[in-house]
Amino acid sequence: MADLPADALRLMKPFEIGLQVAQGRRRAKISQEDFARKLGVSRKTLSDLERGVVEHVSLKTAMAALALAGFVLYSAQRRPPTMEEIMARRAADRARAERLLEPEGAVVSGELPESTGPSTTGTRRRKRSA
Repeated sequence: MADLPADALRLMKPFEIGLQVAQGRRRAKISQEDFARKLGVSRKTLSDLERGVVEHVSLKTAMAALALAGFVLYSAQRRPPTMEEIMARRAADRARAERLLEPEGAVVSGELPESTGPSTTGTRRRKRSA
């Protein structure tokens, strides 16, 4: 099998097929109505496919939609990830989790807060009357 083109995308979720179909249809400047007619489905089915909410679509229809939108479907044997790829993914996941857990306005290590002077917010006190 030939190597995959550099711009090939790995589609992992069904809605990603719809995104590709919509992108190709728009690039070709074809209306949903005309595209659906050429594909042999209703405009609603095509709209649902493009939005990723289609309940059931056959593999034949999905492949035909991709071809009509100007895409080629490739198949490649999956290989297990290398240890370096696993460790890089874990590090990225850990960094993303840490960013999500940071409180709003927290100082990220290595960054200085916007104001380095003493805070004056809420420091005034009223004198009590005796």
